[in-house]
Order: sequence, then structure tokens, then C-alpha cells
Amino acid sequence: MNVFFPGRVRHLGALACLAWAMPSLAADALSEITVTAARQAQPRQAALADVTIIDRAELDRAGQDALPQLLARERGVEVASNGGIHNSTSVFIRGANSNQTLVLVDGQRLGSATTGGAALDAVPLAAIERVEILRGPSSSLYGADAIGGVINIITRQGEDGPAKLRASIGAGSDETVRTQAAVSGGSDGWRYAVSGGYGQSAGFSAIANTGSSQYNPDRDGYAERNVSAQLSRQWQPGHSLDARYLYSRVNSEYDGSKTGYDRTRQIVSALSLASNNQLTSWWHSRLRLGETLDDSTTYSQYPSQIRTRQRQYSWQNDFTLAASQRLSLALERLEERVSSSGFAGKAPAGRNTNSATLVYAGQFGDHHVQANLRQDDNSAYGDKTTGGLSYGYDLSRQWRATVSGSTGFRAPTFNELYYPGYGQTQIRPETSRNLEASLRYQDGGSQAGLTVYRNRVHDLIVTQRPCSVKGYLSCANNVNRAVLEGVSLSLGHSWDSTRVRADLDWQNPHDADTGKRLARRASRLAKFSVNQDWAGWDLGAEWQLSNRRYDNVANTNPLGGYGLVNLTASRALSRDWQVQARWNNVGNKHYEQAKDYGVSGSTLFVNLVYQP
Repeated sequence: MNVFFPGRVRHLGALACLAWAMPSLAADALSEITVTAARQAQPRQAALADVTIIDRAELDRAGQDALPQLLARERGVEVASNGGIHNSTSVFIRGANSNQTLVLVDGQRLGSATTGGAALDAVPLAAIERVEILRGPSSSLYGADAIGGVINIITRQGEDGPAKLRASIGAGSDETVRTQAAVSGGSDGWRYAVSGGYGQSAGFSAIANTGSSQYNPDRDGYAERNVSAQLSRQWQPGHSLDARYLYSRVNSEYDGSKTGYDRTRQIVSALSLASNNQLTSWWHSRLRLGETLDDSTTYSQYPSQIRTRQRQYSWQNDFTLAASQRLSLALERLEERVSSSGFAGKAPAGRNTNSATLVYAGQFGDHHVQANLRQDDNSAYGDKTTGGLSYGYDLSRQWRATVSGSTGFRAPTFNELYYPGYGQTQIRPETSRNLEASLRYQDGGSQAGLTVYRNRVHDLIVTQRPCSVKGYLSCANNVNRAVLEGVSLSLGHSWDSTRVRADLDWQNPHDADTGKRLARRASRLAKFSVNQDWAGWDLGAEWQLSNRRYDNVANTNPLGGYGLVNLTASRALSRDWQVQARWNNVGNKHYEQAKDYGVSGSTLFVNLVYQP
């Protein structure tokens, strides 16, 4: 079912005219800072890359949702979940596979080296200050796995001033309850922030198809708890130490058999210590060491345990060459340590990567340039060199045109390399080459952007049946090519009390050999939102639309298109108290993100916040 606008690129001309007609980004948007697009802080409007920021205000409106559901409301992002919000979830950026998107927490890699994915749903929203989405191959900045893009989760930190308390408790549909408490502050060079939370829900049946061999009519709920902390000390001007810790544990139920009690325990954690030093007026040094953990244990008739621990060391030096020219040099080491019940001692315990990254950014009047170069040396699959070059030209104070080219790669997972009866040690990393062009407008309360991209992926690792290796029924192998191409349009405007946004995507992520669309990816997406301040209320409405997708690579199992309407509201009850509400899927729409799996119906969640 096609639920919205025609799919012809020829209609872009009319939509581009709408962008020109927009009357004139809000002042606060112009001051937003991104650190992901060039590995160091810069105003968002100065970034040449396609980057979006989900700010704290948007996170506060999340209600009962987890991080993947917030990402799904952003341009060029799709989500497919095998049941509830804490079941297996895939996130696709610009049509790339879920394992082709790199996830960072405060710049550190988070994810599983066995499956290739990251448990985004387990990262607590209350611990997040903002999320930056960088679209397009970014391996020349961050190394392996950044073919579709990068999701950088930046956690909360304290600010100078007396201690600030924030506590909340919320309840809603499916017997959902969540509570959170946090305190932050700072003085005399010290800053701190500590938070903790708990949540649970009875959920709904993860599999909706009663004819499925795995269907179980029981409700599949979850219980989650989390804690985060940050402590920093500026011991003299330009010199500081920063420590951060994040821990989250989720127990989620799923349907794995008709009568069994199937559940997964997911733990994610991140610990880091960083020293920031302004060594001279033109040289800033950042030395960081840290460790992240992705630990998943399944309790069912087929129990399993997989764990990835990533130790990371980095030293980045930022040099100011001139008033409008900067050079960054980063040296990094990544140590991945893996354990899995499926390997039975037949795989190495880990692999190491040493890398060097060079980033140059310069502005010459109306001309802007960014060049990235990175070398990764991995003990399992060898060397990979990636690069990126972007050029932007200011057509006027409001308009900028940008062209860029970049390369990326995805490292084979431990499953693809070593899993007994499936893995192949000779397979190569996936590689990609991307070209894109964009036109952006921002002025006052208005913004518009048009981006055209084409990303070619080679040596795609897929399951080959029958396997070319004697004795294997199926195996991982570099046998496919894919093309990720599309056009993305964004429009937004802010009045005194009204904010509107529209994001439209025409995309064609497909197998380059067969022409078939990649599984669970739509060809057309639309996302609209409006927020209105009225009589002390902040009211919001969201409309998400997707056309038909397919659940398999042969494109024989269609998933119907759908449209979802969500409503939000918040109001200050007093100086210290606020009430927030989110009503998802107002029309109780039945749809599928994955064949046979259920999705949440119409749900309401109300949150009471105390912040003196």
C-alpha cells in the first residue's frame, strides 16, 4: 500500500521551490554544536556533512519510547523491531544494513563484535544529553562499520552552580511504569552528574501471527534499570580531567516457542577517563582511555551467551593553523575481546586495531573544505585506508551548496569469520564509495535542505546457500553488491509559539545484481511534526509514513505501508512540577516492521517531573 506522495524524483522540483519559499533556522539552532562531523566541536551550520542533532527537549518528549523509536522519527532513518521496544531491533540509515552503522557513546565504540549490531534500546534516555546522527560513510573519521553513518550518544554532565535535583515517575498502557532520579551541579572547578532509574512493562505478544511455529499468546514484557555518573575537574584554565560511567541492564521476554518462557538479559556499560589540555594557544590535546561492554544472555530451549568488551585508547591533537584552518591528528588503539557459547573454543579470543586519523578543515571566504584520511591496521583482516573530501560554497548568507566523496568499510564479525560450520576466515571487509551533493538554506526561523547521494557497497557479506566450501551447507561469503541511493528533503520553520518540520525521503537501497530492494527498507518515507505553545501547554503532533517494504531479499514477502500519528503534551503545574504525556499510534494502526511480529497498538504514557 502506498500511503503518501508519488515516488517520482521529477516532483522534487516543486518541493525544492517550497524550500526557496520558506520565509527565513531558529537562533538557538544556529548555536548548536556538533562534535561528530569533524571529530571536534564546531557550530552545526559550519559542518559540511549531513548531521542531525536530537536535543534534550526532544528526549524529554520521548515518553515510553526507547532510543530506536526516537531515531525512527529522523530523516533517512528506519527501524525494524522483532516485537516490543526491547526485542531485537535493526536501525537503517540511508538504507544501509544495521551492522553498517557505527554506534558511539561519548566517542567510544559500543556494540557486539559477534553479531555486528548495538543494543541501542538498552541505552537509557535519561542519561543522554543529545544524540548526533552523521549520515554517509564515515570510516575516514571513525574506522570500521561506518558505511551508512554514525550515531554518537553524548551523555549528560554537570554544570557550574548549586546542586540541581530532577526526579520523575510515569505510568501508562501495558502496565508500563518508569522512574528516574538525577542530581547535578558544580563549583570550584568541579562538575558532577549522577542518575539512576528503573522501568518495567507487561508488554504484548512479540509474535502476532497465531499460525507461526513460535507464537505464544503470553505477554512479553521487560524490566530495566540503569545508572550513570560523570565527574570532572578543571585543575587550571584549559586543563581538566573527566570521568564517565554508564550501566544499563534490561531483561526482556520474547516468543521463541509455543509454550516456553523465553527471555534475554542485555547489559551495556561504558567507562571512560579523559584528560583535556590546552597546551598552547594553538594546540589542544585530548588523551582518553575507556571500555565498553555489550553482554547478551538468552534463556530458552536454545540458551546462548555472547559478550564483547572493547578497550579503547586514543590521543587526539587539534592544531589551529590559522583563524579559519584546523588540523586534527588522532592515534587510537582498539582491543576487542569476545566470548560466545557458540564458538566452543574454536575462535580467537579477540583482535586489535591500531589506527591513525588526519582531519583538515578550512574556510577561505565563501569556500569551505574538509579532508579526512585514516589508516586502520587490524590483526584479523589486515590494513584498510579510507578517505573523505568535502567542498562547500556559500551562494549567499543563507544558501550553501556542498559536494563530497568518501569511502567506508565494515569489518567481518566474529560470527562471519569463525562460527563453526558457517564462518570463513578468508572473507574480506565490505567496502563502500559514496558521492553526494546538497543544497542547504537557513535563516532566522527557517531551514531547508536537499541532499542527493549514491553509495556503492562491494564485497557485501551474506549467507551463501549452498556454500562454495566443501562440507558447508551455508556460510558467510563476499558474494553481493549493493547500491544505496536516494534523495532527502527537509523543511522547517519556527514562529514565536509554533515549530513545524517535514522530512521526505526517496530511496532505492537495492541488490546491484538482482535489482531487488534490500529487506525491510521502504522506498519512500515521510515524517512531519508540529509543536505549539498554547495557554501554558506545549502541544505536539507527529505523523510518520512508510510505503511498502519486503521482509526477504527475494521481495516475495511484502510488508504493507503504514501511517502513524503520535501526540504529545506537557505543562508546568508549578515552579517545581511538570506533567508530560505521550499518546503513540493514536489510530491504533495495525502494521508490521518484520513479518509475523507484533507492534504496539495505541498507548498512552503520563510522566510527572519534579525539578526544583
